[in-house]
Amino acid sequence: MSDDHTTTDEHRRDGVGDSAGGDSRGDDCDGRDGRDGRDGAATATRRTALKTIGAAAAGGTLLSGRASAGVPTPRLHTDGKWIRDPEGNEVQLRGMATADPAFYRRYHPKSFEAVLRRATDTERGWHPNVVRLPFTQDNVAHFGIDTLIEEFIRPSVEILASRDVYALVDFHLIRPYTQAATETYNEENEDTLDPIDDVMTNFWSAVAPEFADDEHVLFELFNEPTQPTMYGDDAGAWQTWRDAAQPWVDLVREHAPETPVVIGSPRWTSVTHMAPEYPFEGDNLIYAGHIYPDNGAPSEFDQYYGEPANDVPVVITEFGWDPEGGNIDRGTNSGWGQPFREWAEGYANMGWISWCFDDSWEPAFFESPGDGAASDWTLKDGDEQMGGFIRTWLDEERDDSVPASTVDDATAPPALGDLAVSNATEIGFDLSWDAVTDEGGAGLSHYTVYLDGERVQEALPGATTATVSGLEPATTYEVAVTAEDDAGNESDPATAVAETIARDAQQSPYNGPHTLPGRVQAEDFDEGGQGVSYYDTTPANRGGADYRDTAVDIGTSANTGYNVGYIATGEWLEYTVQVESAGTRTTRVNVAAGSGGGGALRVSVDGETLATQDVWQTGGWSNWQTIRVGDLDLPEGEHVVRVTAESGAWNFDWIEFGESEGSGDTTAPPAPAELSVTDTTDTAVSVDWDAVTDTGGSGLDHYTVSVDGSEVQTVPAGTTSATVDGLSAETSYTVAVTAVDGAGNESAAASVSATTAPAGDTTAPPAPANLSVTGTTGSSVSVSWDAVTDEGGSGLESYVVSVDGEAARTVPAGTTSATVDGLSADTTYEVAVTAVDGAGNESAATTVTATTDASDDGGSDEPADALVVDNYDGDPGWSSHRNDLGQWCGAGSFENGGGEETGGALVLEYDNGGWFQEQINRDVSDYDTLVFTIRGADGGEESEVLFDMGGVRTMLSNVTDDAIGTSTGEVRVDLASAGIDRTSSSLSLRLNFWQGEASTLTIEEIRLE
Repeated sequence: MSDDHTTTDEHRRDGVGDSAGGDSRGDDCDGRDGRDGRDGAATATRRTALKTIGAAAAGGTLLSGRASAGVPTPRLHTDGKWIRDPEGNEVQLRGMATADPAFYRRYHPKSFEAVLRRATDTERGWHPNVVRLPFTQDNVAHFGIDTLIEEFIRPSVEILASRDVYALVDFHLIRPYTQAATETYNEENEDTLDPIDDVMTNFWSAVAPEFADDEHVLFELFNEPTQPTMYGDDAGAWQTWRDAAQPWVDLVREHAPETPVVIGSPRWTSVTHMAPEYPFEGDNLIYAGHIYPDNGAPSEFDQYYGEPANDVPVVITEFGWDPEGGNIDRGTNSGWGQPFREWAEGYANMGWISWCFDDSWEPAFFESPGDGAASDWTLKDGDEQMGGFIRTWLDEERDDSVPASTVDDATAPPALGDLAVSNATEIGFDLSWDAVTDEGGAGLSHYTVYLDGERVQEALPGATTATVSGLEPATTYEVAVTAEDDAGNESDPATAVAETIARDAQQSPYNGPHTLPGRVQAEDFDEGGQGVSYYDTTPANRGGADYRDTAVDIGTSANTGYNVGYIATGEWLEYTVQVESAGTRTTRVNVAAGSGGGGALRVSVDGETLATQDVWQTGGWSNWQTIRVGDLDLPEGEHVVRVTAESGAWNFDWIEFGESEGSGDTTAPPAPAELSVTDTTDTAVSVDWDAVTDTGGSGLDHYTVSVDGSEVQTVPAGTTSATVDGLSAETSYTVAVTAVDGAGNESAAASVSATTAPAGDTTAPPAPANLSVTGTTGSSVSVSWDAVTDEGGSGLESYVVSVDGEAARTVPAGTTSATVDGLSADTTYEVAVTAVDGAGNESAATTVTATTDASDDGGSDEPADALVVDNYDGDPGWSSHRNDLGQWCGAGSFENGGGEETGGALVLEYDNGGWFQEQINRDVSDYDTLVFTIRGADGGEESEVLFDMGGVRTMLSNVTDDAIGTSTGEVRVDLASAGIDRTSSSLSLRLNFWQGEASTLTIEEIRLE
């Protein structure tokens, strides 16, 4: 991604609802979840046997749809700049990413299983040896990490195992990577990010041990770290990232010591070139890069992405282009794709994974009638389109640099026995068979299920059952199941005939027919089974109630008895009803939806849709609310009512068909009371009000919010606040709120006037007045000035102090003096001060000349020509992240946060954690010694601190003969003897504290002599 991004990948849309695709027949049904607190199904059998065999011709069957090329996927490891298999062969990872599998389940009627099968279907021409599986924090929060593993990561990993393809499990974060940057983000944005260490620890402490034994799995630690970007200081940005991320790498290593880990970098994974100079600690580490046309021409990539591959393993885990793309990915095959291929293939050890095998996560391989369409996808294979280009590239390179065969096995497994069909429904059936033992030495890889000669799914070696769904009613299918070994040899098929039942066959009322008008409980759907009286996306009741023997997810509730939960997109329930007399019935449903839930439902009668209705979040999965669906015309007699989840997730308690129109509630609710304005910006007004209690009997349904007489939004009952956006600055509006009950009666309006804030500040503050010199030494100048009052409305933010035209210091508003250090003795300087407001507007400069003393006074032990890096005197303050050289300084992960400046000293409390950095950013060849004025809580801390400066990275005790005592003293480092490069224009001093010790350091000064 481009370095100048300030958004979280908005164009590529990998944080929104996305879609799936696949064959029109044979796609697995989505197994979606409807709420938190769900009981997960048992984890599927883990594939742990080392795969060490290579390709061989498949035999024994004429069935179509082969998806495994028999390429082995043994555990990979790194060796210098190479990725190798256990036999030492060089391996290049080549493949593509899909969208987040959990997004398919939440937002699309097709399944992630179908997408993965299509992405690895060699009959369609797809030959990846790796598929990247991105999992977002949004879905971790929505489903919970255990459910995410059981229902998304584990099934995805096992599908790829059965297809002989490596699985790269990617924690798809796009966010700040330090806690300080996280807190800054939270202060500046409406959404709030969780503490970064909590997020990383929650994910990897669960995922790493779960997949440690899966030889074909790799991990991608953190998709795209963003802030702090530290533009202009690549080394500082990388080292800040390394110090933040090393504990997470160590966490993964603790649980999965052999799994390769792919590591990104700051600025949306674009600082790959710093990896050779500042590598992470640990084995089997691979470094990532993300590249799009906005990054420039491929010919420019060597410095940042190519040259690192001469020293460390590199995989470009994201790249892509689209001739009609946005500012990030606009490019063509001839102008960008082919040059990128030539560049990438110029490095024998560089892998690549293209983005994205989808129709809506852009740049996408496919197009469809609409993003996320339910119909099949069309590959973008035009002359300048990426999808066909990547497929061809994968096909042409499919046998290059892949793991090699070490076992000569040409013997196919035996045909499996006792293939049986059971539990046929309108749309599917179950299969079972006897387990097979491979006889050729390669070991069993998987079973394959075919329908009418077409491959539809796989099962791993420990499984002897499968459920086939998504079929047509009243249809006969020829079923075949084969066994395939890890050399690609396929057995003869075991065959059977399966027949789905006709629609409406065996359907009958349960506790009914239900008489209308009246209320129908959700759990009392008709008898008949899957595809006949209901359709559920999971094979067992996850609600846990014993009310009925069914796959529908029936649970219990203290308030309502039984209910149906875990409702997901595409699921439906049918009810046979007896309407006593024709009429218009006021129809309501009782529903609940917690955090991350909500969706829409559809009510149809005898196959005809009568109404649809949104289901809002109600504040909890057991917080039931009654929602009015509408006034529906029902004819007299017996009918079948179907309630369908247009989108999930939500819980369903009952549906009620009220008395005929005119005999129900005609009383409007009271008007909302205490309507008031709670906030205004230049484009929005926020209001709240007291909750309304309906008095007519139908219950409150929602509130409507209007602006100047025009309705702008509705909010559900239970919500008593709203924000209206898209307004004009400095404009008065009348905001009105009404209450609407379940019968459609609307209250009188409550109204309030509100005026939006003025437009953003574009007026610079006045220049500081009465700037004067208040003191000089041989190396410093002190100045003061009068306080400035900002006139533009955003408030004064800071002052910038410059010396001879170069910014040297920034001090916060409220401070009207500064000392500039590091100057030469007996020299005249021009000192300037400007004022900067909260909108970034900067005043004109006020200047004064000052001459430093001929030498420092004799009251200090500090040499007159010493270069003070930082004396921690609060001027500038440590929190301003500027030292006495005017350069960036910072720290983090200490027990006391980012270090605490107290009494002219910096206090660093460490407990196996913490990093510290002072940037110097100049040639210091004229200085011989680095001096710390320092003390420790225990003494001897020089043996606990890792020192990093000018290419030297070692324990502090290795570069000094001095010891840190419990009283303040000097610790001196001979720069030349230590081998420190003093000529670098990007020189910095770093200490880190991850060596497993605990103490407190107090630093009073750091200087160069």
